[in-house]
Amino acid sequence: MKTLSVLLLCTVLMVARQSRAANTVIHAGLDTVALKSALTSMNRQYGQAFARSDSSLFLSCYTLDACIMPAGSPLICGYKGQLAFYKFAYKAGVRNVVFNTLALFGITDQYVTEQGTYEMFDVNNTSIGKGKYLVVWKKLAGGWKMYRDMFSSDKK
Repeated sequence: MKTLSVLLLCTVLMVARQSRAANTVIHAGLDTVALKSALTSMNRQYGQAFARSDSSLFLSCYTLDACIMPAGSPLICGYKGQLAFYKFAYKAGVRNVVFNTLALFGITDQYVTEQGTYEMFDVNNTSIGKGKYLVVWKKLAGGWKMYRDMFSSDKK
């Protein structure tokens, strides 16, 4: 019985260790530091699109066939949908969005999923909302672009 308990404990510890390792940025053959830097840069550009009132900067963060999936809203896909989303958010008062990457998953040469939190700010740099997100990034000739963007507010 004691041997079984020790074996069970070792198995639990091994699974926990593997679970923590899954939350780190590791992929053989891919420069994960450069990957994280590219995603951080694109996230910063997304926020700056609102600060600069520049929809083209916002649209350049997405693939042409990207889908935005806000909570409580239908699926928003393609260029026209992305532009309509930007205009709606801008009209609602968003002037910056700051992202905090918590983890990267499923890293391949072509796709990566990012998990994180965000905070939105108005023209006075006052917080107007916080939440969490998952983004599937797709590697294109011009760099990493958002392919699927799902997020929800922390507001109840």
